[in-house]
Formats: sequence, C-alpha cells, structure tokens
Amino acid sequence: MVGPPGVVLDTDALLAYSQRAESVGYQLVLVADRGESALVPAACLATAYQRVTDDGWRYLDILTSLEYVVVTPLTREDCSVLGGWARTLGLDTAQAAIQAAAHPITPLMTSQRDLVTTFLPKEWPIIDI
Repeated sequence: MVGPPGVVLDTDALLAYSQRAESVGYQLVLVADRGESALVPAACLATAYQRVTDDGWRYLDILTSLEYVVVTPLTREDCSVLGGWARTLGLDTAQAAIQAAAHPITPLMTSQRDLVTTFLPKEWPIIDI
C-alpha cells in the first residue's frame, strides 16, 4: 500500500535523479522511510524522457518502478487550471505545482522556485535542486 504524498518531483528533479544527484535520492529515501509516496506527474515524466541524456532513461525506469513512487495522470478536472498555469510554468511544471497544491503541505522538488511561487504561496515547502 502506498502512503500519503511526501514529495512531488518535477521534471528538473527527475533529470537530476537521472544524472545521479544525491540530493534527490536522499529525499526519496526520507519519503520511503516515513512510509510516504513520491508523486511524479505524468507530464514531468514524459518531458524528462524527452530531455534525458546518455543512459539516464534507465534511472527514470528504475525510479518509476519503485513501489512508493506514483505517476499521477493528467485529469480533466486539472485541465482548466493547468492550462492557465502552463502559460507561465510550462505544462510539466504546472502539473507538478497542481499536484503539490492538491496535497496540502506536500513539498515540491524543483529548480524553479521563483516561477512556482507565483502560483503557490511563498511559504510553500519547496526543495530546491
């Protein structure tokens, strides 16, 4: 059984993971140890596969096969907000921000703090990459 969300990973976090970034791996270990889940928005995962270099796609495959990692779909209910936020954030990061907002106080791991906080409160827990 997958626990409550403990972190949302955006495209930049996924790409950092694919390049073996310890900071992302560390956050994933913390989430797993607490019995929580790591949310990976589908748009972020697809964009990461598009941008990944070398053999990094293998790390994305491994990440998404972990039992506590949940790939979240785009839903019809998200589309109106997603479309508006995507004008500033891009489709992938907008979906990550929406996933974080849908699970109050769930940290978002991103390198785009300044852009994301135009939609999420400045106090939102953001883990910078």
